[in-house]
Amino acid sequence: MRNRGTLCLGRARLFISWIGLGGLLLLGYGLAHWQSHDPAQFVSYLAIAVIASRLKVKLPGIAGTMSVNFLFILLGVVELGFGETLAIACAATLAQCLFSDRPRVFQVFFNICSVAIATAIAYSTFQWTLRGMPVAGIAVPLLAAASVFFFANTLPVAFVISLTENKRIQNLWSDFYFWTFPYYLVDAGIATLVGWLNRRVPWETSLLVLPAVYVVYRSYRLYLAKLEAEKRHVGGGGRPAHADH
Repeated sequence: MRNRGTLCLGRARLFISWIGLGGLLLLGYGLAHWQSHDPAQFVSYLAIAVIASRLKVKLPGIAGTMSVNFLFILLGVVELGFGETLAIACAATLAQCLFSDRPRVFQVFFNICSVAIATAIAYSTFQWTLRGMPVAGIAVPLLAAASVFFFANTLPVAFVISLTENKRIQNLWSDFYFWTFPYYLVDAGIATLVGWLNRRVPWETSLLVLPAVYVVYRSYRLYLAKLEAEKRHVGGGGRPAHADH
């Protein structure tokens, strides 16, 4: 059993290393091909995303959190360049990790690199879908981008947990992450509204929808608190894993 545990731990470290390498390469690419059509818009989204990282809810069953900063990653996908979107995603994730209690360096590194990969996949999916379905507007491409981001952001975390704890990834992912999918779709809907507004009025006006972000945060916080209470009632134990989204 000890040899098997050591092997699983080694595989987890190897996987984290590959995620880290991929994330660093994408960050380097984003910096090398940096484009900014409206620096004020980028800085505004970046600042709000970092602040929004404090609006997070605890995921029941694991030592992880989920933040409303995903909305601003989607806004970057719609409104900003690739490098700017990566910067928002990584800065917001870093802020979310630092706002947690005693984050470990490897956890912060893994979360940042993992979200960089998920953001790159979502950005590419949006651009590809937008070109393939131009008459659909931005709603369908944003739904596609949010969906692939969900899978790309949650599956690697579940995979690492499954390796370190020798659990089935299907069970881990379905128990602790699958039910968060509606959150991503709600953010896609809000981002669609903001994108629609930005094409008709100055982008600053779209910030008026920000109160909706707090409403989503409060509703999800109440929902997750109820879900955690139900898990305790049926005797569901938590896993000592950490993940931020």
